[in-house]
Amino acid sequence: MNHRRLLVMFALPLLLWGLQGCLSSSTPARGGLRGVVTDVAGKRLSGVRVTAGGASTFTDSAGAFALDDLEPQFYSVLAEKEGYESQSREVEVLSGTIVENLLFALLEKGALYGLTVTDVTSTGANVAFYTRNPSTGWLEYGPNTLYETSTPPTASGTMLHQFTLANLTPATTYHVRGRATDHKGRSLTGAGTTFTTAATARGNPPTGLTARKEPGVDAVVVSWAADTAADLAGYRLYRATSAGGPFTPVDAGPTRQTTYIDTAVTPGEKVYYRVTRVAGSGEESPPSPVVAFLLPGTTRVNLVWTPENNPYELTGDLWIRDANSLTITAGVVVKVAASDSWDADPASDRKVGIKVSGALIVQGEKTNPVTITSAAAHPAAGDWAGITFDALANLNTSRLTGLTLSFARDGVHGERGVPPITDSAFAFCSESGIECRAARTDVRLAGVTADSCTSGFLLASNTGVLVRVASCTALRCFYGIVSRDNGQSEIIGNKVQFWSVSGLDLGNTAGTALASRNVVAPGSNGTAVVLRGNDELRRNTLQGQVGVEIRGNARAIIRSNLILADQARNAIGVFYNGHALYVAASHTIDANDVWNLPSTDRRRYIDASGNPLTGIGNPWSLDPQLAGGNPFVEFPSLHFDYRPVGSNLKGKGYAGEDIGAYDVP
Repeated sequence: MNHRRLLVMFALPLLLWGLQGCLSSSTPARGGLRGVVTDVAGKRLSGVRVTAGGASTFTDSAGAFALDDLEPQFYSVLAEKEGYESQSREVEVLSGTIVENLLFALLEKGALYGLTVTDVTSTGANVAFYTRNPSTGWLEYGPNTLYETSTPPTASGTMLHQFTLANLTPATTYHVRGRATDHKGRSLTGAGTTFTTAATARGNPPTGLTARKEPGVDAVVVSWAADTAADLAGYRLYRATSAGGPFTPVDAGPTRQTTYIDTAVTPGEKVYYRVTRVAGSGEESPPSPVVAFLLPGTTRVNLVWTPENNPYELTGDLWIRDANSLTITAGVVVKVAASDSWDADPASDRKVGIKVSGALIVQGEKTNPVTITSAAAHPAAGDWAGITFDALANLNTSRLTGLTLSFARDGVHGERGVPPITDSAFAFCSESGIECRAARTDVRLAGVTADSCTSGFLLASNTGVLVRVASCTALRCFYGIVSRDNGQSEIIGNKVQFWSVSGLDLGNTAGTALASRNVVAPGSNGTAVVLRGNDELRRNTLQGQVGVEIRGNARAIIRSNLILADQARNAIGVFYNGHALYVAASHTIDANDVWNLPSTDRRRYIDASGNPLTGIGNPWSLDPQLAGGNPFVEFPSLHFDYRPVGSNLKGKGYAGEDIGAYDVP
């Protein structure tokens, strides 16, 4: 072979190899892309097609993708998946480099999307979803696709809807889906998903949960029985201000103790407790039954009691401080213990009471009153002390309306006055339904009933103010209405029935003291009206063993009264029993009708010696023809009607007025 030809044959491949090397060194190296695709809630998406130029790939099960062998240049990288809005990003691939951490968050197609379930435990889970527009959303869930349980809806005007599911069954698969109503009123339903609660050996809830007051301290002592089972990490105590919650832990972590002293409670506030057992795994048992406690003591804040927390059980004195108020709304029920369990004073009578130095506002209604009564299984009069307004009480702000109170010593006692009291009832009080002395503001009672008390209304020594009792009723009391030594006194339009000693006991010295239009009937063997001062007794209907008794140094004014004196029972019309001998000029007795005692009967107007009174003007003895019939034939009932019908008492009273409490038709 020719040597030159051999040389060419060996040299040509070397030349081509060198030429290729030169060409390669001048061509840019290729690059690549790396990234992750999720939904808007952060959930990684698989099967997402990612395209850059003519190259494409799909995300794996972790939502990751990789594109290699890309020429250096700008790319519009597109991520797309069925059911999601596609998303693109502008990316520059440089020569020989890999672009890392390219992130896509795909928006789910539709108005309700992104349903996620997180923080799944054996009994709960957090669930969230999104809506494209502000909407009201809720969840439907259950152990199957019937979705039998729903959550309360979220507030309107939100696009992120978050929920916490609780009280789920351990080791159970739940189906859940989002529902919503958008701002246009359209109903939205999202795709459902499932989650499975964890299995746990969490055990049963603790037992024996109790709450009591810590003596001498404004604190609640909560205790429960110890759990001796294995795998106990401790207990978690929860507190709430309503029976339905929300309950929040009193401490950050579980405790191994079985007693907790809660100092975060305000006297006068009703709180609710429940406790759970915490296993070593951190799982909590179902909660124990709830116990409630109202902490007695001296208030530190303004309080409002509502019927949602009924009943309020008062086991010790509650003092409404001068800077605070207690408002009790319609429908509230308060049960008062018959003995103060926390009073360590050996000299105390242990009677529980409500003392007011600040303001007490009772907002009851006739058909939905506020009820305060004894908590005893067999209540009795005087079980508890009642409500006391002390000398500092804010009487201008306080008011009692629609209050039904029973089994107290005094229903309401005013040391220096009482607030206005209307449309209320006091029953079975061992002393008084309402008692007030030395008032510094006017005393006004209207539409109030006192039943089965020693004194229905005891109003004495309230000088310099007006005492007005109007449209009230005293039933089955020893003394019905007592108004003595007051300034101005107006006892108007009341009913006093079945008293034992006296119906009205009046002893006021001011010339403006008036008792008018009262029906003091039917009565017992007692006296319908006792006069001790300068009160004017005018246009009343009276029935008792004694109609009117004048005592002490009284200067009586008795006009236009209908006095029902039962002849068969030896009743007396007007009886003078004063300190001095009767002097006609000292009294004004005019135009009264003493019915059922004939004009010749000396018992119509008589003194203690049996002598008839003199100076009586227009002493009528007329049959008034009452709507209820003849009260002397059969002793009248509580509902006997004393209104006249076609009576001859028309215009026969003082200055031409009708006689008796009612106008004659």
